[in-house]
Amino acid sequence: MPATYSRYIPIISIIGDFLLLNILFIFGFWYFMDEGQCFAPKYLLFYSYLNLIWFILVFVFGSHKIDRNTSKKSLFFTYLKIIVFFFFLFLIYFQIVPLSYYPRRYIKYIFPLFFALLLAWKFVLYYFFYLYRQRGFNYKNVIILGYTPVTVKLQQYFNTNKWHGYRLLGFFDDQCNDKNQFIGPSKSLKNYLDSNHVDEIYLALNAIPKDMISEITDIISGYPVKIRIVPDLGTFSFKSAELITYGSIPVLQIHPGPLSYWYNKSIKRTFDILLSLVMIIFILSWMTGLLAIASWLGSREGVFFRQRRTCIDGRAFTCIKFRTMKKNTDADHKQVTRDDERITVVGRVLRKYSLDELPQFLNVLVGDMSVVGPRPHMLAHTEEYRKLIDRFMLRHTIKPGITGLAQVNGFRGEIKNLSDLSNRVAHDVQYIEAWSFNLDIKIILLTIWVIIRGQIKAY
Repeated sequence: MPATYSRYIPIISIIGDFLLLNILFIFGFWYFMDEGQCFAPKYLLFYSYLNLIWFILVFVFGSHKIDRNTSKKSLFFTYLKIIVFFFFLFLIYFQIVPLSYYPRRYIKYIFPLFFALLLAWKFVLYYFFYLYRQRGFNYKNVIILGYTPVTVKLQQYFNTNKWHGYRLLGFFDDQCNDKNQFIGPSKSLKNYLDSNHVDEIYLALNAIPKDMISEITDIISGYPVKIRIVPDLGTFSFKSAELITYGSIPVLQIHPGPLSYWYNKSIKRTFDILLSLVMIIFILSWMTGLLAIASWLGSREGVFFRQRRTCIDGRAFTCIKFRTMKKNTDADHKQVTRDDERITVVGRVLRKYSLDELPQFLNVLVGDMSVVGPRPHMLAHTEEYRKLIDRFMLRHTIKPGITGLAQVNGFRGEIKNLSDLSNRVAHDVQYIEAWSFNLDIKIILLTIWVIIRGQIKAY
């Protein structure tokens, strides 16, 4: 039976936090400041305050929940949030209680140092357990019931993520026995559990015969093992699934990602308004004038091009662009192609550097679009593509954007084959499921770089 020390990881982690806190903020003050009264009651109260607010922040932000599935990225951002709040609460104390403490010139160094030492401590702990588990300790034996595409991915996860300490013993399945790590059919489960130590069992209920489910659950209930259900959500996203309860009835809810929450939508909308105002005032205003003069001297077909496109929830809106083509009857259903005869001389320059998209900041300002999001398609193309690509309409659960994750990865412009469209939709869905404000900033910066560098499909 493997030794199980995972329950001690959170305790070890928290103890390390408090040691660093007290070494820097208490022992360091006593040692460097040579303050004779550093252990007077007023200072002891301050030290207690520091430890108390750290304890509260650790539990509020959940850093005490470090376990097998905690990622390095999660550790970094959790402690970044804790440090920020800890800093403000630290300063607030001095606004309430007059106290002589570290001079300002020390404080501006002590917090970055504290954050750096905390991260170093967490990563040392992280990799210690990683190496410990690689040597065969502190692991959990797991088996999977049901061989499906989802459980195959789970198998790959167990076999390639050694930090988590899961040792996959194999599959039980009743369909065939030529699979990798196949143990046997469901009827051999009891004998296997009698002769092997198993910590966790993962059930793919959709792969187990209905007449066997009751028998299997009866068998499993006779052993001290943890049960995990592996759902198959089909084309729905696992990232957007959450378990809710109606009374005592569990229900798996699918929501459209982080932007389904009002506070995330508020952040995105505020940024959209501010950036669109800047672009309209400082760039669009004078560029529109220049293009109006160019149009008057040349084709006289106007500055703006308006087209009905698909918006959030499948609604239609009027998308505004600088006119880059001669007026034609194919505009609402025919894509632009390389060397398209409809494109004007000025239009080629605008399209090459994506300047024709700038009037869409007006769409952003009025709320039809966002700066970053899936690009809006013509209405005719929306109806066509929704029949060709699974999850195509999921991209319409948020506002369309001037730029997006698909565009900065090269999936823009003319769609020549189905793979072009499926790659675009895949990136759009990825954006919806993984949205963050940082991701928006990254996409905007990448868009600027792509425009400067140039793209093959910018025509």
